[in-house]
Formats: sequence, C-alpha cells, structure tokens
Amino acid sequence: MSIAVRHPETDLAAGQAAATLAALDETLIAQIAAGNRLAMRNLYQRHQLRVYRFVLRIVGDRSLAEDVISEVFFDVWKKAGRFEGRSSVSTWLLGIARHKALTAVASKPRPAEP
Repeated sequence: MSIAVRHPETDLAAGQAAATLAALDETLIAQIAAGNRLAMRNLYQRHQLRVYRFVLRIVGDRSLAEDVISEVFFDVWKKAGRFEGRSSVSTWLLGIARHKALTAVASKPRPAEP
C-alpha cells in the first residue's frame, strides 16, 4: 500500500503554470482574431499533438485525422473572433475537433456488404 504525499508548493506551482498557459492561449486567440499568423503558428504548435490524438481516437485513421486537424485549425483561424472565453481554449479546440471528427466519420464511405 502506498500513501500519496501532497506538496502544497508543487500543487500551487502547477496551478499557476496552468493558469499562465491558459492566459497565453487566450492572448493567442485574440491575436489570431486580429490576423496574426505567428500567433496561429504558436497555438498550432502548442495544441496540434493533443488535438490530433483526440481526433485519431474518434476517426481511427491517420490520414483522415490529419485532414480533420487541418479543418480544425482552419476554423480556428476563421472563427477566433467568436471565442467567448466561456471555456478554456483547449476545451474550445477539442469541441471543434469533436464536431469535425464525428462529421468526417459520418461522411466516410462504408464498405459495401457482400
């Protein structure tokens, strides 16, 4: 049996780091809404892998997942000004990704039955 030992200093530092990253994401979204391509590149680099893995679990196909990721981040570019901050940027991205992935799966041709 192991007992987990909590370290308040570590918990506090982790919470502050997460808050700082969330604030960075919101700043990037505001900059993207203003047409800043570098901000878009930074947001993509920060979230691409997580969103890709999330989409891949839904669609089950690497090529399709890559297509969906392109659509997700293109939507972010077009709709960044609509981000309302009711959720974190990462939650917003995953919501867009989920919608796009489910749409892609529904549109995917199914093999003909013999």
